[in-house]
Amino acid sequence: MKWVLALVAVVGLGSVVATLWIGSAVMEPKVVDDPYQHGLHYDQEKAARARLGWQARFDRGGLRPAAAPLAFALVDQAGAPVDGAAVQVVVRRASGGGDDRRGAARPLGGGRYAVDLAFPEPGFWDVRLDVRRGGDAVGLMQQVRVEGAAAPPCDLAAGPCPARAGPLEVTLDLGRSVRLMQDLPVTVAVRRAGAAVDGAGVEVAFAMKDMNMGENRVALAPAGGGQYRGGSVLVRCASGRKDWVATVTVRAPGAAPESASFTFAARE
Repeated sequence: MKWVLALVAVVGLGSVVATLWIGSAVMEPKVVDDPYQHGLHYDQEKAARARLGWQARFDRGGLRPAAAPLAFALVDQAGAPVDGAAVQVVVRRASGGGDDRRGAARPLGGGRYAVDLAFPEPGFWDVRLDVRRGGDAVGLMQQVRVEGAAAPPCDLAAGPCPARAGPLEVTLDLGRSVRLMQDLPVTVAVRRAGAAVDGAGVEVAFAMKDMNMGENRVALAPAGGGQYRGGSVLVRCASGRKDWVATVTVRAPGAAPESASFTFAARE
């Protein structure tokens, strides 16, 4: 009987040790080394933003793929320019992934600054500005949407629409329904000088102008003959808007990414 009790005790102790070992193996690391100092810094930064009211206003012309430099203005809560500041800029994908792009902005006068950074492709991007002037220091975070070259007017509900994306000719086809909250077929044809372009990476991102609907990107699968196919869904906007922008990005072999943006209206 004693050996049975001893065996049970050993098994129980082994289970406890195994549980502790597994827990230590899968335990998530701390997000920050010192949560207290991190929280204190956040509170100080939040108070400084409220006191100063500094804001960043980006030039629309700089919110294009490969458009450099990235220019912006800094103003205070009264709209007056913020001159004489040292500004460090960090650009990263809003959806994560990829390396951060960093640079020091140079003053242009009148509260305007520029940094030699460019967005490599369309989509949502987070831009952080670490601004210091005298004894004041704040971090400003803003999400921006980068668009491709505007396609000529065309009704996607009536048929495929062509556009130029650098040296490429891209044609977008969304089928004939183009309705909200329904399966949306997406087909893109890619040609260069009239010849089909195969072996490319093709993505289509759907967004609304000046309205963050979240990032809706679909990677298309090659279908041969320079065609790429996939599907998506357009969600309903709480404001009732139905105007959308579809940005096609093509990564052809051995070439830089090229893009074009198509505006269209969805239906209920």
